Amino acid sequence: MKYVDYIVVGGGISGSVLSYTLMKYGASVHMFDLPLENHSSVVASGLWNPVVLKRMKKVWKADEMIETLQRVYPAMEKWTGNKFYQPLPIRRVFHSAGEQNQWVAQSDHPSFSRYLEEDISSVPEHIIAQHGSGLMKQTGRVKVNTMLAAVRGNLEASGNFTEAKFNWNQLESHGDGVKYGSLGAHAVISCEGAQSALGESKLEVTGFAPVKGEVITVKLEHDLGKECIHQGHFMIGEGNHKALVGATYEWEGFRDGPSLIKRSELEEHVQKVWDGSFETHTHKAGVRP
Repeated sequence: MKYVDYIVVGGGISGSVLSYTLMKYGASVHMFDLPLENHSSVVASGLWNPVVLKRMKKVWKADEMIETLQRVYPAMEKWTGNKFYQPLPIRRVFHSAGEQNQWVAQSDHPSFSRYLEEDISSVPEHIIAQHGSGLMKQTGRVKVNTMLAAVRGNLEASGNFTEAKFNWNQLESHGDGVKYGSLGAHAVISCEGAQSALGESKLEVTGFAPVKGEVITVKLEHDLGKECIHQGHFMIGEGNHKALVGATYEWEGFRDGPSLIKRSELEEHVQKVWDGSFETHTHKAGVRP
């Protein structure tokens, strides 16, 4: 019987980062995952941002988050041999002079100065805005699907990945650990995310608050360049005149897939902030756990 230290169930962001971290410190890992069931990771934009722009408050443990991701994701790139960590300023577009003044005041505060550029800057061509914008520092994006595939590839190469749904009913106690078929382990770690939040896992878990989010990709008349524009929703330039737009929030309809109402919401946002024609190419939904 093959033996590993840990069986990791779920290959989304949490399962992938956890597997890398365990292996970094010498543990052996075997992952079970069905990629199509990653309800949120495969849809996620991958943006990181230490400040809640709507309220201009720092996110929980913002400083620790930035320090950790700036260390972990580049190390994961080196481990996998793939590029997916992309520092990228987020441009917050102002809707009033009052928002400008709040930004300048916050950028001078010791708690925010490391994350906010003090100067008010003009917006890129074809972005509709009357009050300028401010650039955030130490923000960026992880190309999530690239990262997940890279981690999966590393585990597959060592025979430590199984593309299958984990059947908790087949898990047995075995000595000081557990057994799953012909695989033994010290312990099993669930990183099922949305499946747990929606009660689709066999484990009884609490504390989740699932939220459905939807995004669209659009083809723009003019290329946005390497910009991430935030005006209530984000619009991220992806090259070749394409942009990712999102995300919405909904606390019901988790299993209904993309909705016409939310697609209209995002398309109306583009019409409001973009001076040019566009067409929608894709529309996806995921569930944040």
